[in-house]
Amino acid sequence: MKRYAKADRYIGLHFENYDDFIITPVIKKEILEATPKDNGHITVYLPSYCEPQLIEIFSRFKEHQFEIFSRQSKQEHTIGNIVFKPVDKSSFNQSMIHCHAIITGGGFETPSEAIHLGKKIMAIPIRGQYEQCCNAAALNKMGVMTLDKINGNFTNDFENWINHYQPIQIDYSKSIPQAMEKLFMN
Repeated sequence: MKRYAKADRYIGLHFENYDDFIITPVIKKEILEATPKDNGHITVYLPSYCEPQLIEIFSRFKEHQFEIFSRQSKQEHTIGNIVFKPVDKSSFNQSMIHCHAIITGGGFETPSEAIHLGKKIMAIPIRGQYEQCCNAAALNKMGVMTLDKINGNFTNDFENWINHYQPIQIDYSKSIPQAMEKLFMN
């Protein structure tokens, strides 16, 4: 890293302050200023799954409503208890702000924002993405349900998650001032 990203000062971002040069996530203004609500639906963004797979996975949970963001959807459409929505940042943010829970990959931004909002999270990292596996390990340590993949046990995993896991809420609103202080005051 010394040759790849040479710098006089380093700042890393992660879910927790693991070291003195690591700060918590920087959350975008729309999420920071949001008033989270629970409208009962579960927001889903699993970009490595296609719509037929998502229908098969989530249609069995008829007592739950899902808002699934899919790159295959060109316009919003409903199939049973699932509303498919085109991937759109603003629409996704609104869905997350007003959801009961979220199922997403093992990225960094969405889980960070969901934690800030106090939403229950299930993280399923995209296979072959090392950083997503690392994020999932950190999330799991924090008490977030993480799965390696959706398999034949998913019904049990989902029921366990929805009934027994609690949301985690961490105020990440001070990350930008922390970053500025680390960059310019030290």
